[in-house]
This record gives sequence, structure tokens and C-alpha cells, in this order.
Amino acid sequence: MAAWAADHRQPWQELTFDQFGLHATLWVKTIQALYYTAGKDRLLTIVLVRDPQGKRPDQMFYCTRLEWQACQILGAYAGRWSVEVTFENSKQFLGWEDPANRLPLAVQRTAPMALVLYSVIVVWFHRVGHAGLRFPDRPWYPQKVEPSFADLLSTLRRVSWQEKFRGVRLRSAPHQNLLTQLIDFVSRTG
Repeated sequence: MAAWAADHRQPWQELTFDQFGLHATLWVKTIQALYYTAGKDRLLTIVLVRDPQGKRPDQMFYCTRLEWQACQILGAYAGRWSVEVTFENSKQFLGWEDPANRLPLAVQRTAPMALVLYSVIVVWFHRVGHAGLRFPDRPWYPQKVEPSFADLLSTLRRVSWQEKFRGVRLRSAPHQNLLTQLIDFVSRTG
């Protein structure tokens, strides 16, 4: 990769990329070649990408679709990012990574159920849950405006606990404040 990047016989081409959250001007080099590690004996389109601002390391992307241009290949890879995030969040927050089941049928149901639950939480948040979003006090992250999946899950937990305690009327404001703090505490994810 380093030798190809330094090879001045093939100049870098400028590519403006504006998809799936990546908004950048990149430099790319494209070649069709055999690369045994990635494609065995199949001809691949290989795209070398450099960030001219130096914020990202050089990367190579491989594609078996020989007719695709660099922008299409990078778009396909960028489009996978939401899938990877879904898998990571389902593993980290919904118990998919280390399920406590051992029976074959239960094991087969774990991944689909985690993904269905993930989808239901995202749809719920999009439709009604966003109204209850409150970021915890994070002095190290004051510029945060977009919720993570952990924030979605914390919002769902807080709204659910508030619903359970809706009919409880405490006699004094300090007790009510303590209940609010307790609900916020047990609602936090991770």
C-alpha cells in the first residue's frame, strides 16, 4: 500500500464524497489487479484512499464488481457502517454477545430477537421517544447533540420507570426529587 501511494506514475484523483455521514474530499487511486489475500484468483478493483487533511489513515478497499467506479465502491462500504453499528449495539446493550442460554432453539432465537428489539427501540424513539430525550451532565462532551443507541435505551428505560411510578404521590418535594434521581440512575445504560 505504501509503495502504491508513493508511486508518482499514477497520480491521485480528487473525489468529493458526501454519503452516509462522511462528507470529505478524498484522494483516490484505482487499479484492477489480482490480490490473493483478499480475492484469491479473482480479479478485483482496488481503491486506495488518502485523506489530504491527514485525519484518517490511508486505506484500501476491494471490490469484485469490476465495472464499479471508486465512488460506488466507497459508497457500498460506507453503507455497511449502519449494519456494523447495529450489530455492535445489539451485542453490547441487548445481550447478543454473551447470551445466557444453551438450548439449541434458544440460541437460534437470540440473534433475531436482539435485532428485532433493536429495531423496535429505534422506531419507538423516532416516533415518540425523542420527546423524552435528556442527556446526562457530561462536562467532557458539551457539544453532543445526536443521541447514541445508549441514549435511546436510557430514554426508554426512564420513560418506562416513570410510567410505573406515575400514580405514586410523595408527600414532600425532597422525596419526589429523590425518586426522580433514582429513576434517572437506574435508567442509565452501561
